[in-house]
Amino acid sequence: MYRQTTLFTLDQILEIQPLTKLQAILTFVDYSIMLEAFKIDASKRGPKGFSYSSLLNALLAMQIEQLPTVKALVKRLKTDPVLRVTCGFDAVGKTPSAATFSRFIEKLSKTNVLEKTFHRMVRRAKTLGLIDGTHVSIDASKIDAFEHAIPKSRIPENNPEFPHWGAKQDTNGNMIKWFGWKMHAVVDTTSGIPLGYIITPANIADMVMAIPLMNKLKEDYENLFKPSYYIMDTGYDTPAIYQHAILLGAQAIISINWRNTKIPPEGINWEGQLVCTMNFPYVNGGNDNGTIRLLCPHTCGKANCPMGSNWCTTAKSGYVGKVKIKDNPRFISYPLRGTEAWDNLYDERTSVERFFGNGKENYALNNLRVAGLKKAKVFVDLTCIAIIAARIAKAEQSKNIAA
Repeated sequence: MYRQTTLFTLDQILEIQPLTKLQAILTFVDYSIMLEAFKIDASKRGPKGFSYSSLLNALLAMQIEQLPTVKALVKRLKTDPVLRVTCGFDAVGKTPSAATFSRFIEKLSKTNVLEKTFHRMVRRAKTLGLIDGTHVSIDASKIDAFEHAIPKSRIPENNPEFPHWGAKQDTNGNMIKWFGWKMHAVVDTTSGIPLGYIITPANIADMVMAIPLMNKLKEDYENLFKPSYYIMDTGYDTPAIYQHAILLGAQAIISINWRNTKIPPEGINWEGQLVCTMNFPYVNGGNDNGTIRLLCPHTCGKANCPMGSNWCTTAKSGYVGKVKIKDNPRFISYPLRGTEAWDNLYDERTSVERFFGNGKENYALNNLRVAGLKKAKVFVDLTCIAIIAARIAKAEQSKNIAA
């Protein structure tokens, strides 16, 4: 009996088949920064080892395929020729060992190559029209540490690269605690694509990292993004964040957290709205370069004031006041708090929550396989690169279908 030879090689079969999710994503990963940083010495004798782009592909595949450990990745590469070829390895031959991947992860952790790659891919997404960048949302999410949890008393003091205990409310208002890290992220609300992120121990408060994230967005992309609104949940309600947004030429849209306040400030109700002497919210009369016109709610038909408009003024048009956003941006904004326009802006906050959910459910964001902040960040970088590559791939495929 003779074995019939195949008409096509594995490479040829893969070429004629529709692209898988992994293949589509890897097609649009930018390797240029990494290959420039990790140049291979051609004069060096002996085996040259595996290509850096193939090793990076394999780590990305681990996130996308949600393989639980590096050992699982090594085993999958040995037994799955399609995955080997997709990542850039030979269909038949040696595959990287766990030690090889460990050395590569160590190498990546000592540079900012992956984050720079992410920034370049964000720029490409912006060029493709995937990112708007005028409305951005900031929030933080828990990431469990690879290290075993230990009591607070045994955690090294003043060590920002060691995991810590954190606590925060989930989307249902339940308090959760974990040992590990926090990912603080700024996300474009139109697309849900992350624009920047910072990893800290879990005990760092969300509000502490808001201003660094706002500054980082400007530093990483210069003038590519000029947000008009920074949208955050109630945990970020602190005057410094509002003032910093004003310095950046933007506004912070944050729900009020009264904390231990017994009585709201004069002229403000419990919803944070500007109110008249009869406690009716003023009506927005327009924005003139940061100066808001306030109109009488009775005259505008928004309230039935028992004193009428004459209580405040004898003018037939009713009371008209002016306030400047920069004087008190926590309560003075455009649009005004309590309006439908303000509520619609605030609802865009959920874009960052969807990003975290997508990263954890589909890209193993909360499944770290390494200890220490720098190595943990490598896998966060990989997740963000995979997410944005997936969006670019989808956009390019849609363009090709339309053509």
